Amino acid sequence: MPDTTIILSLPLIQPAQAQKHVTHNEALRLLDLMVQLSVKARALTTPPINPVAGDRYIVPLAATGAWAGQTGKIALFETGVWQFLLPFAGWQAYVVAEAAMAVFNGSAWLAMNDGPLNVAQLGVSATPDATNRLAVSSPATLFNHAGAGHQLKLNKAAAANTASLTFQTGFSGRAEMGTTGSDDFAIKVSPDGSTFYTAMTVARANGQATLPQVLNLGGQAADPVSPVNGMVWLNSTSGQVKVRTAGATQVIGASGGVSDGVKGEVIVSGGGTVWTLAAPIKYGVQCALNQQAFIN
Repeated sequence: MPDTTIILSLPLIQPAQAQKHVTHNEALRLLDLMVQLSVKARALTTPPINPVAGDRYIVPLAATGAWAGQTGKIALFETGVWQFLLPFAGWQAYVVAEAAMAVFNGSAWLAMNDGPLNVAQLGVSATPDATNRLAVSSPATLFNHAGAGHQLKLNKAAAANTASLTFQTGFSGRAEMGTTGSDDFAIKVSPDGSTFYTAMTVARANGQATLPQVLNLGGQAADPVSPVNGMVWLNSTSGQVKVRTAGATQVIGASGGVSDGVKGEVIVSGGGTVWTLAAPIKYGVQCALNQQAFIN
């Protein structure tokens, strides 16, 4: 008959054994230590000065004093001394100092926050699926900095693929921004989730922005107080579109320009875009006409 149980190594009472209570009590003591295992900490390298009977700790690397050389074991303070128990792979312990569960993998105790968490799907108040492997249902989602800044990265395999942020109503797309079908940045909108209109594209090669649709300036009742070169605006009071260039405000369009017609010896046409000289009159003919006008 073996001396201990096969899994927990609890001592067994042997046939015709004297002082059976000693073996029985040792088995109960070990069960009391292992069942519903909870330890106060797993990062304390120096034994506490005033431990209380029943205190349990996981001994970390580089432990000193009474814990020296007991790395990975469970330290139990009992009857005024520290006793140590070697765990088996798969044992779990609740670490009070961290409010977290730790699992012994055969060589070290690890909690979920000790390393990368690798799961096939994750849902936060939501059900993930094969496509939406991370699903979150929440009034808001916060991605905070850790140090200075924070970057949200969307990576795609090739230029022809899509990396974008999509905004939906009732799970139907209404707006999308990102690199969709190319490496140029685009902003698109849709009335129904099927047909999309491109509002703006920004060329990856040079940063030039293109507005494929009509640009509608919202307008303001008065001109800006201190416009700077390059500003364009609609004065909703006058109905004029204006631009600030070379330190002066100019009206865009025909309003305020030169109208078509004969302006002395200059003929204006093409909406003010073409200026030509009138055909010259010979000097002698002009003098004769002037003289005849004088006689009459």
